[in-house]
This record gives sequence, C-alpha cells and structure tokens, in this order.
Amino acid sequence: MQFPVGDFALTERSGQTVRRADLLGKTWVAAFIFTRCAGPCSQVSGSMAHLQHDLAGTKGVVLVSFTVDPEFDRPEVLRAYADRFKADPNNWLFLTGKPDEIHRLVVDSFHLGVQKNSDPGVEPGFAVEHSTKLALVDPAGQIRAYFDGTAPEDLPRLERQISVLLWENRLPEVNAVLNGTSAILLMLGYLLIRRGRVTLHKTCMLSALGVSIVFLASYLYYHFAVKHGKPTPFTGESWIRPVYFTILLSHTALAAVTAPLALFTAYKGLTDQFKKHKAIARWTLPIWLYVSVTGVVVYWMLYRLPASP
Repeated sequence: MQFPVGDFALTERSGQTVRRADLLGKTWVAAFIFTRCAGPCSQVSGSMAHLQHDLAGTKGVVLVSFTVDPEFDRPEVLRAYADRFKADPNNWLFLTGKPDEIHRLVVDSFHLGVQKNSDPGVEPGFAVEHSTKLALVDPAGQIRAYFDGTAPEDLPRLERQISVLLWENRLPEVNAVLNGTSAILLMLGYLLIRRGRVTLHKTCMLSALGVSIVFLASYLYYHFAVKHGKPTPFTGESWIRPVYFTILLSHTALAAVTAPLALFTAYKGLTDQFKKHKAIARWTLPIWLYVSVTGVVVYWMLYRLPASP
C-alpha cells in the first residue's frame, strides 16, 4: 500500500504556510481532528502526544494534525488547542486552510472519510464526521501504512515502522561509507603488495570486494525497494550541474564493468595465476578506485551540497 500525498498549501497555527514540499525528506504522521470535537479527537491527539514523547530527540520525524473543521479552527484556535497537548511547534504542526482543499486532501490523497454532519440539530462537537486513522508518510511523500489513532496498542507498531523508514532514509549515507571504506582498503592493498606483503594484500582486496558486494545489495534495495526506481533529483544550478552529471555518468558507466573486473581479478589471484592477475589488476584497480571515490563524491553533491537559492 503506497499512495502519494497530493500537493497542498495550508496555514500552520503560527501563520506560516506549509506545503507538501516542505515535508519531503522527512517521515511524518498525519492525524485528522477538530478542536471542538466531542468525540474521539482527544484520543487521536493524545496518541500524537504519546508519539511526540516517545520520539523526542529523533531527527527527521514530524507530526502533522489537519483540522477537518477549518471554518472554525483558525490559526489562533489551533494554537490554543496545541497548547493543551504541549505540542512542540518544531515537530508537531497544526494545519488549517480552505474547507474544499482540506476535504479533497483527506479524501483524494489520504483515502479517508470526512463529511459535515448535515443534521439541522447537530451540536458543535459533532459537526464533522471523520476518520480517526493515523497515516504514516515516508520521506518521498508516499503513504506507507495506517494505524488506529484511538488504539494505544497500535502505537508500538507505528513507532517500529517509523524506525524502519528512518533506517531506510539513511541508506545513501551508509552506501557512501561503504564506498569510502572500499577505497581505503583498495589503496591499502596496493601499498601492501608494493611492499611484498602478499597475505595482507589479499586480505585487504578480498575485504574491499566484500564491502563492495554489501554496497551493491544496499544500493539496489534502496533504489528499487525504497525509491521504486525513481532517481533523487539534483538541486544544484549553474556550473555545478554539468560537473555533477559528468561525474555521475562516468561513475555509472565504470561501475557497470567494475563488478565483473573485480571478480575476474580476484579469481586469477586466488587460483595462483599471478601473471594474469597482475596484468588485469593494472586496469581493475584504478577503475574500481575511481568508482569508489566518485561514489562518495556523488553522495556529497546530491545530499550534502547546499541547494541553490
């Protein structure tokens, strides 16, 4: 189950505008409440408060409460309601906006129910009928799962899912570390064989091969199981763009030949075919080292380089 959350531009209790794009790159939990609710909204907000407590200090997680009664729940009303639950304004947002936009967001994006109670004698606390589900949204803006906001026993499962998403979101960093480790092992292995330390050379090069295999598995998992084949857009502008894409293109092209070259070179060495091993290693080492180093460079440019204004 993965549904994309549609674009929105809503007003936070602080008066600032919050858009879907502002939440990209973060794991967030969406709840649907209204401040004069006499039904289960207090339980839902209580569950969000529980999450806030349990996730305190966890980076990359945001709680987002959408009012389903935006005509009454203006920013100042939401501020008072948020204070009741001691909501941290940095990590727990309360959003309001145009009724049509919010109702469309709930129904079309979150696939949940919301409806005004049209009974002429309805009391204010029952003015809106709506879902009490909590929706877990991943850093790509995709809904990953739903949980019952009125069931305390669902919260540990939700927190475990959040932990999984946080781990998945760190895989690019893990992959960069693996690439860097491979590069260090390759350089160390080269220095050792130059000094005639054959056994240590073999240990370093086989370790580099093992690290590269772990990297490949992690890379494929992230791009196909987490990103579903969608590339991460590069945000740099001006001269840095051609530099980035030149490095990326050369890295990708050479990475395709590195795995068979490394395996073939290792095979020749392990089967004592040292002349052939040495001859092919003259090509394998610089290519493999280039791919490992540029893997770190690509990560830095894609995830750490400040975005252009």
